[in-house]
Parts: sequence; structure tokens; C-alpha cells
Amino acid sequence: MKPSLFLLSCAMLSPAINANELPPILDFYPLCSPHTIDTANDKIVYDIDPDLLESSSDGVLSHRDAYIQQAFVEIQRKAAAAGADAIILDRLSVGGIERSIDLQDDSSRVKSNTKQIHVITTAQYVTFCDDTQLSKDPTPYNSEGKSVSYTQTTVQLTMPNEGNVLKQAQKHQAPDALITTDSAYGIHIGDSVDVLQQALGPHSIQLQLDNGATVYGYGRSLWFVVKDNRIEMITQDLGLLNGHGQNQIALSENYDGDNWVIANQVRQGDGLTSVKAHLALKKQGDVYSVAGKNSRLILTFEDYNESLDNAAVSRLNSFAIMPLTVTDEHHVKFGNFDNINIATLLTLAFKQAYTLQPQQLINQIQLTDNGPKVLVNSNVLLGFDRQGVVNSIKITESMLGTQTMSEFNAVLASYQLPTIKSQLLERYPNAEDNFDNIMLTKGKVMLSINFDSYDDDAQLIDFTLRF
Repeated sequence: MKPSLFLLSCAMLSPAINANELPPILDFYPLCSPHTIDTANDKIVYDIDPDLLESSSDGVLSHRDAYIQQAFVEIQRKAAAAGADAIILDRLSVGGIERSIDLQDDSSRVKSNTKQIHVITTAQYVTFCDDTQLSKDPTPYNSEGKSVSYTQTTVQLTMPNEGNVLKQAQKHQAPDALITTDSAYGIHIGDSVDVLQQALGPHSIQLQLDNGATVYGYGRSLWFVVKDNRIEMITQDLGLLNGHGQNQIALSENYDGDNWVIANQVRQGDGLTSVKAHLALKKQGDVYSVAGKNSRLILTFEDYNESLDNAAVSRLNSFAIMPLTVTDEHHVKFGNFDNINIATLLTLAFKQAYTLQPQQLINQIQLTDNGPKVLVNSNVLLGFDRQGVVNSIKITESMLGTQTMSEFNAVLASYQLPTIKSQLLERYPNAEDNFDNIMLTKGKVMLSINFDSYDDDAQLIDFTLRF
């Protein structure tokens, strides 16, 4: 056995070997309420042992349990040093990274592969009462790192060949914008994500849905819904991002044009009568459909009053391709960002560097002029560098759905931000007043705040901080 494997095996066995020395991780709560002497937050990163990877063709998370046990030993040793009798795990997040980098610059070519397990925990170090019996109530996570509802997730990050994804997307030769009853731009219902990305290039946005599906957006209005690694639906109007949200994405010459064509005849803007002459349309509520073998093409029309004297004309506005039966509604599932103190960042007095974890990268706007952004919620975007370190924050009006001004102001209040211009100038007295904008530059820090008017009581509409 090689030394690296031997050490890992020892780490896995050590909880049993040292059971009398290390505080146990409890599977059940004590009958008598224990005393919490400390609450510890740990993030432990392991580079996967190459010998383990050679012995398995599965992803990095196939080695999850081995590295969890290794992390537990480290936690137990810290608890023992703190004088704890036992440990209660309140939080356990395990992520796997498989990241490849292939960069070309003027001096050299750099290739690198990173395969890691990240173990993030919150643990109570406790001491027992005189009664050390355990109840039948399970703790949030047991000594095997499992909860009552246990799921396994891996996030693969493939770094682009060029540092600027936007430039790479613009250079990509897009396929012809042909639409059929089961395909768009050459991508068919049932195709894999690999086929999608090879054909269409870097996506502009990716979103995780609460039904387990992932959405890949191209440009501002071409959406591919993926489930179990297969294309489930293609649409121009997914209804997730509002107009303001779509404007956070850089325009794409490849996919934001109106050059798509159906049956070599029908184009966006064609009148309903003309479309009916080429397609066997069936009216379904407010939309029309064309049935295929296993999917259907949905067409929506919009009425336009082209003159005061004539009746409105219905013209083709958008398309969607979906299975014959679709019942799922689409809602974004956001990651947990409790480890990032946004309010502290906004004071400009921050010292801690925050590194985004794999499970926090599920919702990203990839194509922006200043690099990718992660959606924290419908109002907050975080920018990050190639190492995942947060380097910017943007707070703006809702990018998903409708939101009243009072609701937006409640969001600002939750981050301890004033809502009007005069109050923000008091908070940042050295800022430059540019009427409907104030700006502050301090070393590497740049702050820009936009308002809805020039007035002193103008409403904040977006706040951007880069550092």
C-alpha cells in the first residue's frame, strides 16, 4: 500500500481506534440537555488522492465518505482540545470540484486539473450532564455524515480556454437558427448538455430550478431546460428573468437576433394568416401549437395596431419546443450564502476574503463585461475571480418577477443600506456627486450608486461595489 493511501486508511479508522480519547459525534441528542461550550465553523479542503482517482472511474464525490471521516477526525481533535465530551453536527455541506484550466498567454501555456472535496461544517462542542443516556431524537447529521434526508450533489467547473468568456462566446460560430417541432439551432429534445455546449458555445446564464432541472440561457432570450443531463424544453420565454434581469446579461450577436426560421418559410413578425398557410396550427388557449412525434412546437402571437384606421394584426412573437405533456412550473432554487456578511462588505471596512463554494455557484450570469456573477437572490449579484474569491457585489431591483419599491427598500434595509441619495452621501461623505449617481474610489475599491432622479431624496435603484 502506498503511503498516501495508508494515511487515508488510518484517518478513516482512527475514530474507532481512538474512541476513548476523541469526543464522539452523536447520532442522537442526549436525554439531559448538554452544555454547549463552543460552536465551531470549519471548512476543510482535500485534494483527491491520485491513487484513489486511478482506482475509480466515478466522479470525485464517490470518495465523499472517506474524506468526511477524515474531516471528522480533525473536528474531534479540536473538540477534545476544547474539553468537549461530545459533538453535535448542526450543518454539513460536501461539494466536489472537477476543474480543468487550459490558458494561453504570450509567454506560456498553462494546464492544470483540480479535483477536490470541500467539507463545510458547523459543530457544537458539548459537555454532558450527569445522565449520559441518549434519546431517540436524531441529530441533524450523524457520525457517518448522513442526515435524515441525504442528497449528493457535484458541481463541475470547466474553466474556458480564454480568460474572457464573453469574447469566447462572441467568437463562437453559431449554428443556423432553424426551428422544427423537436429542435432549435440544431439542438433536439433529448440531446445531452455536451451536445448543447459544443454546438452553441458558452452559455450566458445558468439557473438551478427547485424541480431538479437546470436552465442554460443563450443571449437574453433563448433557454434550454435540462433534466437528468438531457434537453427537456427549448423556449424563448421561460418567464424566470424579467426585463431588468435580462439586461444584466451582455447582448449576444449569435442569439439575440430575430433571424430564426420555421419550415424555411416562417419568421418572427409574420402574421397569423401567413403562418397558417405554412404550418398546421392548432389553437390551445392563447397560443398555437404544431404537434411532432414526441414533442410540440408552441407559437405565441401578439396583436399590433399598425394604424388607427385598421384592426390589430396578430404577429408571431416567440416559440417554445416541449414534450407533449409538461406540468412543472419553474422556480429558481438559490444557494445558501449565510457565510458571507454582505452588510459588512458594504461598510467598506471589510477585511475577510470570501471564497464561493461549489454549491453557491449553481446560479450564474456568465456573460457580463466584468466577468461572471453569482445570483445570491433576486436582488443581489456577487462577482468573483478565477479562484472563486468574491471581488464585487451588486444590489439592484428584482431581476426575477415583480417587486414593489417598498419591498425593494426592505431588501436594502436588511443589508443596512439607506434608500435615498442624501442619506447615502452622509454615509459615504467622500463620494463624488454626479447628480443621479454618486461614485467613490478608494485604492482598489470602487463604489457606484445610481438613483432614479437628480433630487436629494432620489431613490436608490442599484448599488455596485468592486474591490
